[in-house]
Amino acid sequence: MVALVILTIVVAGLAGTTVTFQHQMTLGTTQAQATAAALTQMSTIRAQPDYTQLSTFAGVQTNYPLPGYTVTTAVNRDTSAVTTCSFPPCPNNDITEVEVTVTAPGLLAPVTSFYFIAP
Repeated sequence: MVALVILTIVVAGLAGTTVTFQHQMTLGTTQAQATAAALTQMSTIRAQPDYTQLSTFAGVQTNYPLPGYTVTTAVNRDTSAVTTCSFPPCPNNDITEVEVTVTAPGLLAPVTSFYFIAP
């Protein structure tokens, strides 16, 4: 009878550990898929030969790459940087920031990736 009680406690403990492990694996898979989606979007943007057309990537894609996922791309161009360059060739004061944010169900925090472009 004592052995049965001990066995029951051990099995109950293992069941709780199994549920926690499964939950962590699901979170890890979701995190990896969201990161892959952000990197894919960044790769597509980096492959764009004409940086003046990057604003066409700005927007929100829903249910991509899987149902429930949202990929938000923001493109911000900043031409206000001041240069103190006296001798040519001087750097351009045109910097574009691209931010890709991916959200998904069950994701603890959004996955965000930044990319700065200075032609």
